[in-house]
Amino acid sequence: MSSSLSIGPDVTLSCEALDRGAQTPGLSVHPTEAADRALQHARSALTHLRDEETPIYGVTTGFGPLHEHEANTDDAVAQGTGLIAHLATGSGDALPRPVVRALIVARLQSLAQGHSAIRPDAFDAVADLLRHDVIPAVPEIGSLGASGDLTPLAHVARVCTGEGRVLTDSGEIQDAGEALRTAQLSPVSLDARDALALVNGTALMTGAAALAVARGQRLLERAEALTGWMYRLLGCSLDPLDARLHDARGHDGQSASAAAIRAEATRHGPAEHEDRPLQEVYSLRCAPQILGAIRDQLSYVRQQVETELNGVTDNPVIAPDAPAVLHGGNFQGQQVAFAADALNEALTQMGVLAERQVDVLLTPDQNGGAPPLLAWNPGPTSGLAGAQLTATALVAELRQNAQMTGTSSIPTNGDNQDVVSMGALAARTAHEQTEHLASILAVLGLALSQLTHLRAEGQAKGPAPPSPDWMPSIDPVVEDRSLHAEIEALAAQWV
Repeated sequence: MSSSLSIGPDVTLSCEALDRGAQTPGLSVHPTEAADRALQHARSALTHLRDEETPIYGVTTGFGPLHEHEANTDDAVAQGTGLIAHLATGSGDALPRPVVRALIVARLQSLAQGHSAIRPDAFDAVADLLRHDVIPAVPEIGSLGASGDLTPLAHVARVCTGEGRVLTDSGEIQDAGEALRTAQLSPVSLDARDALALVNGTALMTGAAALAVARGQRLLERAEALTGWMYRLLGCSLDPLDARLHDARGHDGQSASAAAIRAEATRHGPAEHEDRPLQEVYSLRCAPQILGAIRDQLSYVRQQVETELNGVTDNPVIAPDAPAVLHGGNFQGQQVAFAADALNEALTQMGVLAERQVDVLLTPDQNGGAPPLLAWNPGPTSGLAGAQLTATALVAELRQNAQMTGTSSIPTNGDNQDVVSMGALAARTAHEQTEHLASILAVLGLALSQLTHLRAEGQAKGPAPPSPDWMPSIDPVVEDRSLHAEIEALAAQWV
């Protein structure tokens, strides 16, 4: 499969566009004409400033705490090579290939704004990695999110030079030089400015957070649909979904979630049952308020992440029109760290709600008198008991990983980086949390399907309205069986 993605200062990338690109082997990234002009303009400005003997961090100076030392400007390639060599450390497993694609696209979009002064040839070399599906092997641990995601991006830069390692589609680690030869790509030399421009941005945290936002949005919509199905199947009063109730409070997300739940609840017309309580438990009655708050949280996170995705995260920043070099800290990832923490919080609460809804479905006092644990033959069989244990364990995982990572600063780098964001860790964690949440929603889907089967076969009282068309067909659990594969398949489909 091949696809293309335009980038540049006249393009605004969304989380969903980045997500689609990240899933695409052989992705072609095309700078717009405005991006081509911006890249050339910024590099010309850098040359002018250097000829004017303007001090430029990383070009006329050393890196990090060594910025008080002069650089060897007679051999800028050696300085660039040294930068990416010493940063190419890290630890842990290689990041998944889609996450690496996302971080590469995020870095290219930042560079294409025209304030980084990278050579166009070096820019093209990075884009060629995506086009030829040469995906660098990037260790998942190593970024502090302070001077950008230095270590992860250094592994990408090294592959462009023919050094380092790549991660194949089959999960094998391959020598980068061999991979470039197979793809008929030539290694490039990176001067000091090229190398710094490639590593000095928030691409990993931004890319991972964007993927998590796209996943989180899909899972939120799935949670609303599952809740609506639950209302319909149990025959709950529709009062908690009445638009007038939500308009009276005034939160946009709450109103939108209520409308989405109601649309699924009334798919086949109103289905309220007289034997349901006047007021349902909070996991049903307050679902619009909880999921609506998550909608609002997602909106905030999206705004932060997409601003970062389409911004400039270098140091220094080149202002090309009246050539100037601006030394600052745009690479500091605090916005993304806070946003990823907020997303993590929202994902966790969505999991808490879904697990409680599973409990309602498995409890006779709440599910309309259906068998406990939705067992087909209670006693000889145990129904969804094991699946519920999985959902409960996953909530514990979500909570354990829901920490305020953005306040976990540890000074380092000779105290040059005395406050760091830990944004990469926050974003990676939020992305990983989506997998746990998807599995909890999968258990909820299985429970709804099982109650439908029980009613349809006369094993439980009440009507059995048809399952929604977005729900895959699930065989009833008549005899006890392992549901692991079905949970995994549903989660993979919905995440």
